[in-house]
Amino acid sequence: MPQPPVDAQTVSDAGLEIFEAIATLEFTGHRASRPAIAAATRRDPVLVGETLDELTAYGLLTVTDDDGEPAYVPARRDWSTQPGQAAGHPMK
Repeated sequence: MPQPPVDAQTVSDAGLEIFEAIATLEFTGHRASRPAIAAATRRDPVLVGETLDELTAYGLLTVTDDDGEPAYVPARRDWSTQPGQAAGHPMK
């Protein structure tokens, strides 16, 4: 059974910043791994990890493990210019 949509007002400021960093990393062709997200947001790695777990539990993010290192991607693509794929560059 799918989870109900999450109201953006219930997501913390850190969660919104981390979600935006993931979308930006992906758009620019970089893998959104935990270390890359922490570096991009300049947030404490522990806070980043906790927030990523929260956003994943809410169904806002999914985790891929294509290259052996987990990376995070937005769970929905309907915001994209081309649903089903990121609108930016190929991942590096």
